[in-house]
Amino acid sequence: MSDALAPLRNQHVTTTDVLKFVGVVTLLIDHYGLFYHPDETTWRLVGRTAAPIFFFLIGFARTRAVPWTWFAFGAAITVMNYGSFGGWRNTTINILFNFALLRVAVLPLVERHVLLRPIPLAMLSVGCVLLIPATDETLEYSTEGWLWAFFGLAHRAAFEKRSAQIVWTRAGLAAITALAYIRREIHDYGFDLLQSTVLVILVGTLVLSLMRFRRAALTWQPPSPLAAVLRFCGRYSLEIYGLTLFSMQAHSLILAANRAGSG
Repeated sequence: MSDALAPLRNQHVTTTDVLKFVGVVTLLIDHYGLFYHPDETTWRLVGRTAAPIFFFLIGFARTRAVPWTWFAFGAAITVMNYGSFGGWRNTTINILFNFALLRVAVLPLVERHVLLRPIPLAMLSVGCVLLIPATDETLEYSTEGWLWAFFGLAHRAAFEKRSAQIVWTRAGLAAITALAYIRREIHDYGFDLLQSTVLVILVGTLVLSLMRFRRAALTWQPPSPLAAVLRFCGRYSLEIYGLTLFSMQAHSLILAANRAGSG
C-alpha cells in the first residue's frame, strides 16, 4: 500500500487539489444535510457551491477519458434512487453520468465547433437555460451543470488563445451561468430572502475565484499530513463523492427502516 501511494506523496500540492478539497468538504456538508437534517436548509445552502466546482473542472480539464469508477458509482447510486423513490419516473440519473456525457460527447463538440463562434454559443447557452426545467428531473444538474463546464472550457481557452474574444466569451458565460444557477437553486430549495442573499454571495465569490483560477503548484507547500489529504482529494474527489453518497444514503435508509419497525 505504501509503495502504491509513494508517487502521490512525492507530488506537490496544486491549486487543483485545493479546489477539489473545497468541493469535497462542501459536498459532504450538503449530503449530511440531505440525509440527516432534511428540514434544515442551511446545510444545503452551503452545499450549493460543490457541484459548480466539479462541473467547472470537468470543462477546464484537457482529458476526455472517463474513469470506470464514474460508471460504477453512478449506476449504484441511480439504482438505489430507483429503489428509494419508487420507479424510474421519480429517479434522477446520477451526476457522474452527466460528467461522463460532458467529457465524451458535449465538450469536444462545443470546443471544436461552438466555443469561438459567438452566435452559436449564445444560442447554445440560452438553450441550456431554457432546458433546465425539462431536464433537471431526469439528469442530475442537467444543463445548468453544462453551463459551468462551458465556463471552465472557456477559462482554459482564455489562457491558450489569449484573445479579447475568448476573454469576453468567458465573462459572458460566467454571468449567464451564475444567474441561471442562482435562479434555479432558489426555486428548487425555496430559499428565503436572507438565504438567497447568502447564495448570491457564495456563487458570486465562487465565480470570481474561478475566474482567477490557475493550475499550478502551491507556492507554500503545506505540512505532510495536510498535504496528503489535499493530494488524496485532488486525485480521488469523485470516488470520495460516490462512496460517501452511497454510504450515507444506505445508512439513512437503514435508520428509516429501523424507525418504521420500532413504530
